[in-house]
Amino acid sequence: MKTKIKVLIIYFFIPCVIYAQVVNINGGVQLVAEGNISLVIENGGLKNDGIFIPGNSTVFFFFCPVTAISGTQPITFFNATFKGTGSKVNSGDASVINTLAVEGTTILDADGTTNDMPFTILSSDTLTGRVDIITNGNITGNVTVERFINTGTGTGEHAKAWQFLATPTTGQTYFQAWQEGGLTPAGYGTWVTGTGTGFDATTVLPSLKYYNAAGINWTAVTNTGNPLQNKLGYMIFVRGDRAVSTFNGTPNNTNMRSKGVLFTPVNPPASIAVAANQFQTFGNPYASRIEFNKVFLASSGINDVFYAWDPKLNGTYNFGGYQTISGVAGYIPTAGNGTDYYPAGIPSPNIESGQAVFIQGNATGGNVNFNENCKVSGSRLVNRGNDNFPQGRRFLFTTLFSNTGMIADGNIVAFENGLGNEINGLDAVKIMNTGENLGISRNGHKLAVEAREEVISSDTIFYHLQNLRQQVYQFRFSPVNMQSGLTAFLIDRFNNTSTIISLTDSSFVDFTIGAGNVSQAADRFMLVFRKATVVPVMFVNINATRNSDMTNQVNWKVDNEINLREYVIERSINGRHFNDIGNTLLIMNNGGVATYGYQDESPFNGVNFYRIRAISSNGHIQYSNIVKIDPVKFATGITVNPNPVQDNSIKILFRNQLKGNYKIQLINLIGQVIVNTNVNVDQTEFVYIVRPEKVLPKGVYQLTIVKEDGSSVAENVIIE
Repeated sequence: MKTKIKVLIIYFFIPCVIYAQVVNINGGVQLVAEGNISLVIENGGLKNDGIFIPGNSTVFFFFCPVTAISGTQPITFFNATFKGTGSKVNSGDASVINTLAVEGTTILDADGTTNDMPFTILSSDTLTGRVDIITNGNITGNVTVERFINTGTGTGEHAKAWQFLATPTTGQTYFQAWQEGGLTPAGYGTWVTGTGTGFDATTVLPSLKYYNAAGINWTAVTNTGNPLQNKLGYMIFVRGDRAVSTFNGTPNNTNMRSKGVLFTPVNPPASIAVAANQFQTFGNPYASRIEFNKVFLASSGINDVFYAWDPKLNGTYNFGGYQTISGVAGYIPTAGNGTDYYPAGIPSPNIESGQAVFIQGNATGGNVNFNENCKVSGSRLVNRGNDNFPQGRRFLFTTLFSNTGMIADGNIVAFENGLGNEINGLDAVKIMNTGENLGISRNGHKLAVEAREEVISSDTIFYHLQNLRQQVYQFRFSPVNMQSGLTAFLIDRFNNTSTIISLTDSSFVDFTIGAGNVSQAADRFMLVFRKATVVPVMFVNINATRNSDMTNQVNWKVDNEINLREYVIERSINGRHFNDIGNTLLIMNNGGVATYGYQDESPFNGVNFYRIRAISSNGHIQYSNIVKIDPVKFATGITVNPNPVQDNSIKILFRNQLKGNYKIQLINLIGQVIVNTNVNVDQTEFVYIVRPEKVLPKGVYQLTIVKEDGSSVAENVIIE
């Protein structure tokens, strides 16, 4: 006997409202809410025994003393809002993709007290759900909160890495939450190792630790059966989900989740004490993104800066590193790396659900406080904000690149009268990375963000380098709103060079760390500001072309050529790291216009980048723009281009074919020969156009080309 299943599909293409006392989705029924619609359930509940596809809809439950979510099948909301008064009870398997809201004096019993299926706040590679600001209502019972970790091998993912995590729920142990109670559900939890009780494997290198502010050190967790401490935050090595049980196992995406009671106005998160001038960690206590500036305003005795761990800040060591995010610098991360974690130059004032950070107490110390108004909408895997630079403030961003082009570290200097030149709470102390470090040295302090008075002539930025390896590195200097009338010079104490740094555009400077102590000196570089002077030369243009003999020709034109020593031609295979390949004598050097050329006899087989370095008589260095020559493409074959064909003309391209006669036939789908002709190919790149005598009907044809040796090629041609 066959069972007949009746399926109801409802599509909403425009916003609308549906009022109902009870919504029953019966078995075999599919309810599709497509578009930004509202489904209002008044004085009733929702029972799901079928399928509900939420789209971007919002389901409202309100005006009912008791509202129940039930049914035998899971139900997922995009947005779910509980309004009005009374109790709302979830006794089913319910979850939310975007926003869970509790408004009015509503009380949401998230797991129906006896139900072991708590309401779930979902997280994926595109979106993390959140609990909206709660004013007078409350959420009781257990809620499961997820946080997606994109540890994998695909695009935008990263390898096994340390993550700085927190939990927005109370009541679970490490083992119950992040170890999934010892189970291995696909896509959840991770393998946790250490020395003590409850670990998946014993090792002297723990994969779970917390910052001990009293001891000023990282302390390993020794018993995963102990309760998670929400307010601390934990550094945990995530290698993938629970199935990745070895260090060498292939990483994959996972979701770190916890189940327990949420913090609400009825159950607020505790304040966190911060000692004077000391670092402390805290985890975002809410199942929602929070804005650090709002936390700062609600707190006392802390600096307007936080430190977020970025697992993609790799450099050469591939360990990850800290991004310093300061209000003085418009919450722009000091390094930024152009990834989905901390994109370069984009403000990041927010702390995500499930994320922990470092903060620092000011001269007096105080407390970190939280309230519901700290919550803000939106989500990212880590951070992304939309704030702007403080108006009128000037900035210089300095970024350190490794020899692989990976960002290793960075710092920021902010200039504005009133910021002060002394060390104060506006400066952000540098937290040292395990890998490369690029800080600023000032009065015995190491800074990630330096706040200074308006820049004047003779001002100097003293850079501090640490943990650099013997290889080529690159600085990028990015000025924002810097004033005219000054020129910046990068002083290299090892090479005894002085390089002009633009205060209007980005500048790139390569340098090499060698074996000697002087080459590796932490104070090797400083940036000095001086009154603007006439530059020794101005590059008018530069271009590069490929000659017929496969050599490359580089030409450049200059103006205001004066007091120059020489031009050096540099070449690169990647546009970042250049090597000298020649130099040229000066033509005029009398303040006039001059044109130069250089022929590269042995260019790279692939892409070639060129730039010119002008060296003045006093050692100052100035660079031209970078130009590029693409590799020669030695394509071989017989193709039809374009295909589909228009205008009844079939263009056949012969590339690098043997010279000789070729027979061409065009055949329709019923086997009729429409075109039968011969052509003599006598060039390396030869074009022959087939023009049938009659206009061909639209459709698919077979083009067959027979060579002199009897071999043939065939291609389907579409006539439009």
